[in-house]
Amino acid sequence: MDKLLTQDTIDILYDLIKACFIMNRKLDRQVSVLGSQFAMNNTAKLCHLNIAHYFPSLSDKIGEQCLERYNVSVVYGETPSGDEDYKSPQEVIKQMNRLVLDFHSDLKDATKRIFNNDDVHVYADLIDLLKDYNKIVEQTILLEDKLKLYGDDMASYDVHINEFWIL
Repeated sequence: MDKLLTQDTIDILYDLIKACFIMNRKLDRQVSVLGSQFAMNNTAKLCHLNIAHYFPSLSDKIGEQCLERYNVSVVYGETPSGDEDYKSPQEVIKQMNRLVLDFHSDLKDATKRIFNNDDVHVYADLIDLLKDYNKIVEQTILLEDKLKLYGDDMASYDVHINEFWIL
């Protein structure tokens, strides 16, 4: 049987899968800090369930739809420890948005590179995953934008987060 994916595409997908688990690890740390250190339990819960948990699911979709479908097994890379410190809840939320935007850029770049490899069949699935990911981007931008309105009143931010939660 002919190989259905280029090696470069396989490597790109392995990197994306590893990046998903790194995102999950970093976001899990952030929500832990939000909830335990800053007593922002509502924000922590929503971000944990809807953003941090999004990434292992995305990893599974990439593996199943873009590799295993073509009889390529997934190789999982190592992830760093999650021990970052944060001085304020605002810093956590800004960093969360930065991480989500950086991953967005990586996902877009990977999608373009896979298209350029002529692995259009994989590109088609990645486009759908990218479209879905855009809602995570929208949410974290909104979370950061709301910081300007709430200022230092992070207790109020946490109480009212359901009013600006769109996921």
